[in-house]
Amino acid sequence: MSVNIFLDAGGVILDETSFEEKSAEIITKIIKGFNNDYTIENYWNDADEAVYRYVPKVYDYILYKHLGGKGDFTKSKAEYKETLKNAHLGFQLTHGIREFLAGLSGIYNIGILGQYGKDFRDYLESENLLLYFTYTEIQDNYPITKPDPRYFEAILKKDNCNPIESIMVGDRIDKDIIPAKMTGLKTIRIKTGLHRNQEPRIPEEIPDMTVKKITDISIESLRELMPAC
Repeated sequence: MSVNIFLDAGGVILDETSFEEKSAEIITKIIKGFNNDYTIENYWNDADEAVYRYVPKVYDYILYKHLGGKGDFTKSKAEYKETLKNAHLGFQLTHGIREFLAGLSGIYNIGILGQYGKDFRDYLESENLLLYFTYTEIQDNYPITKPDPRYFEAILKKDNCNPIESIMVGDRIDKDIIPAKMTGLKTIRIKTGLHRNQEPRIPEEIPDMTVKKITDISIESLRELMPAC
């Protein structure tokens, strides 16, 4: 059996810490313009609340919570996006991802199953990492996205992969683990980033394996997860 490992982009391949910290800074400043008592600590408490409530868009949630009733949500969301874009943060690889890819690419088929586009794929190529991927589908190729299970199904179909021979590695239960399990994939969750404290609500949401970092995923642990490989 040929085993396929699909990696989420944000949080698995890419370290989104700088993005999360900059978002916190920008949104706190925007809300502070309406409520001078709002602090960065308030922001992180709101973010934890959003994660706990399985909110799909944390940044929208926080802005709407504080500005929705004032009629300034749409304007403030546009300001947040423009300010973040002008910050030119760029991409940053997660620690250990290069070694992970190099060590497993000759043993497993590795693919991308995330929400990033052509600029992300170009970045992987510039870092000499794209060569480790068997499948390089990106969000730009699809009109639907996570957490819609049809997005998973479409990528698996395009890559000619059988779900029961595939593993999804992601950092979010709601956008990665749940739809992957619904599609029939085995799942590995990395507890990192903004959603590291997200917890399953029912048994069906529990990942098949949970680790703290990408380098915790070994060939031995993969063989335990997929005994036939």
